[in-house]
Amino acid sequence: MNYDPTQPHALSIIGFCRSLKISRSVFYKLRGRAVHEVAAALHPRSRAPNVPARRYGQVVVDEVVKIRKQLKTDGWDYGPRSIYYEAAMDSGFLGGKVPSVATIARLLASVGQVDASPRKRPKSSYIPFVRATAMSLW
Repeated sequence: MNYDPTQPHALSIIGFCRSLKISRSVFYKLRGRAVHEVAAALHPRSRAPNVPARRYGQVVVDEVVKIRKQLKTDGWDYGPRSIYYEAAMDSGFLGGKVPSVATIARLLASVGQVDASPRKRPKSSYIPFVRATAMSLW
């Protein structure tokens, strides 16, 4: 951080970056951070987004589960897409904005409200058993 290219016999910025095996853009980014953060500029920063994806509270999860149970008792399909359309039609959805179909599926899976589908064929069954040569199993 104490590199000063104006001193006599100092490396050029390009030479300095080559010696450290960093790009010039990284050099200028670290130098700019060092003005404000001093030594903390060298430590890696968090890669988490500054604005994380929308997170839904327990109120929304409870409302989605309530709609699912209501659809099930009424005899309708009670999958994530049906729940989405039912919540979109209801102007008084407690969570405010209705979550997407994929988010509803994720929320239902997180609270254990997903029905297992045991009749699905396992992917390993698509690979046929073929012997290398005739009579190779003897």
